[in-house]
Amino acid sequence: MSFWSMAGMIGLAALAIYLGWRWRRAEREKEQVAQARRALRDQVRSLEVDSARQAEFLEAVARVSAEAIWLIDRGEMVVWMNDAARLISVPQRPLPAPLSQVVQQYETFALVQVAFSDDDPHERQFASDDRNYLAVARRLSPESALVALTISDVTELLRLGRSRRDFLANISHDLRTPIAAIQLMVETLRSDAVDDERRRKLLNSIFEQTTSLQQLSQEMLDLSMIESGRMPLKLVETAVADLIEPVRLRMAAQAEHKGITLTTHLAPGLRVWADVNHVQRVLQNLLHNAIKFTPEKGRIQVRSEAAGDEVIIAVADTGAGIATDDIEQIFERFYKANRVRSDEGTGLGLAIARHIVLGHGGRIWVESEPGRGATFFFTLLRIQDQD
Repeated sequence: MSFWSMAGMIGLAALAIYLGWRWRRAEREKEQVAQARRALRDQVRSLEVDSARQAEFLEAVARVSAEAIWLIDRGEMVVWMNDAARLISVPQRPLPAPLSQVVQQYETFALVQVAFSDDDPHERQFASDDRNYLAVARRLSPESALVALTISDVTELLRLGRSRRDFLANISHDLRTPIAAIQLMVETLRSDAVDDERRRKLLNSIFEQTTSLQQLSQEMLDLSMIESGRMPLKLVETAVADLIEPVRLRMAAQAEHKGITLTTHLAPGLRVWADVNHVQRVLQNLLHNAIKFTPEKGRIQVRSEAAGDEVIIAVADTGAGIATDDIEQIFERFYKANRVRSDEGTGLGLAIARHIVLGHGGRIWVESEPGRGATFFFTLLRIQDQD
């Protein structure tokens, strides 16, 4: 075999080896490209799933959250807001939009600017249209270019805070007064210069004060049990007349003692779902107040009438009436309206009555004008006649 023939064969063999190596390399690169494509496709699917999940989360927040929420970028553009935010934003404003053109509460503008400077929450409280609001702005994360702004209506929380403080002040006052009186009378009894008649009067006064304390503690316990649901109601089918007449008879002597005319005007045949003892307690409280705040020779009437699925029971008096400012608060614990002898009583009776009526699925309210008497109404669920 000549040199050139051998050289040609070697060259062909080398070419074949080279081509085989290139082919295998090309196959490996092809497989790597396929793997990368599959990995990219999986990553895209994962991103799509995450995006869909985040969209679901945002949709849930948009629909469920009671707080108004906005997401704002560094250019102070609103890029998203939930349904609660739309209710207090400029209506039908397409996003993204400048914060100043979407959010009407100007108190929040500076809050958002400060929130971009650090990762701490920034708060501000403001009032608008007799409501109190708390605005909070915070950057989502140190790397985020978005700030979340929330606005919450805290009117009820502030009212509850005031009620709690008033409750403590009122209970302290209502306890301190009889305790101080009892202490003074006991000190008087301990002295030697007290005759039998004076001693008898002091002992009677001590008994009255301790009775008042006992009533206060019992009504506080009852109210606590009602509010916590530990005093369940047992609703039974009851004639309205059977609810009202026993209470009227119990209170008749008290009304007669003051020369007050106590009458009833009841629609016939009405029946309701009621816990008899608790509803009669409501009626007795309303009648007791009506008698207490109605002058001699006055009139009190208990009425009942059907109103759709409800029965309305009303206790109307011709007493001193209630000031307009007092009407909205009269059912709160320890609140005593500025009526005649408003220092008497514990201030818990109407609060207990309110909870009892609400527990029956009813409503309770009062209509009154100063000097023209007051009418307290409450409703119970009516039992319709079966054809």
